[in-house]
Amino acid sequence: MSYNLDKELNGWLSKLAEDWKISVDEVAMCVAGYDEIHNRLKYYPILKSTMSGPAIELDKFAQVARECWALGGRYDLIRFGDFISKDDNAKNLINSLINAFPSDDTEASQRIDKFVDQAVRVGYSTPSGSLDWAGAALLSSVILTSLFPDRFVDYRQSRWNKLSRALGYDHLPTGEGHYGMRLIWAGKFAADISKTKTFQLYWPEGEPLWIVAGLCWYGPSPPKPQLVPQNVEDSQSYTEGGEKRRLHLTRERSQVVVLKAKELALKRDPMLRCEVCGFSFLEKYGEHGYGFIEAHHTQPISTLKPGSQTRVEDMALICGNCHRMIHRGERTHTINELRGMLKG
Repeated sequence: MSYNLDKELNGWLSKLAEDWKISVDEVAMCVAGYDEIHNRLKYYPILKSTMSGPAIELDKFAQVARECWALGGRYDLIRFGDFISKDDNAKNLINSLINAFPSDDTEASQRIDKFVDQAVRVGYSTPSGSLDWAGAALLSSVILTSLFPDRFVDYRQSRWNKLSRALGYDHLPTGEGHYGMRLIWAGKFAADISKTKTFQLYWPEGEPLWIVAGLCWYGPSPPKPQLVPQNVEDSQSYTEGGEKRRLHLTRERSQVVVLKAKELALKRDPMLRCEVCGFSFLEKYGEHGYGFIEAHHTQPISTLKPGSQTRVEDMALICGNCHRMIHRGERTHTINELRGMLKG
């Protein structure tokens, strides 16, 4: 029997739905790692901009890279700090990786391996002298993913191997060296997933390879979502143990389109003002409020069917007060109606 990645992906989601006793739509929302996707959408384009000029802006590059969750935890960041502290050496190595990056996979793999080999000698090593090949490879993958989001994914070997095993996909044998081959393989694996009908049904919006990378956060055994009390009018309630609870994910739509809408809105207006009243969280709260706004679906949720796709044009970005006012009363008001209610 020939291998069918679409069938494997659908089977994985269906098995989780059966175990969790929720719909496949809801499972797809749980396993996508939207916080991780949001982090990529926010910082990878900025990281790319630091490398797009005639010379890399190393200080800004380092500042932004530290905000990228994929770059790692405490020890990864220690190695990264040691690498960046070498200044000219670090800058030259990054430039040697990205300048005229080859389209041929073999040449690209060799370029990555050369970067990793040199990076461990510049900064990716422990005080005792142990070379952190995986950490250097992770940095190269973050750099390349920000530059070529349709070709590379940020690479942690354990994550990608777990996901490949969960989907019965041939994965690269573990072993020393040849990280370039692994990065090429992971990008192709992610691209294959993104082309399946199941993927396109549940995650139709956004950078597809970044969404697949989000799936790797959980691997084959994601945690079961918790049922939490909600007071959201759009949620669907049911009785459990004599106590009314609401499943927050019920009938909620893809968050990727929300993230994309925010990304595009930030490019138009860095203050990300409410489309009704003009309030800006950045203006009011400073950096803490950057990128924060609520998303209102202008298409009534009751009209959607499973698998319905929401476009960026169907979203309105508004503050929490205006969002509550839109839904207050017997019917949902339009954006223009609420604007007309504003006083003063």
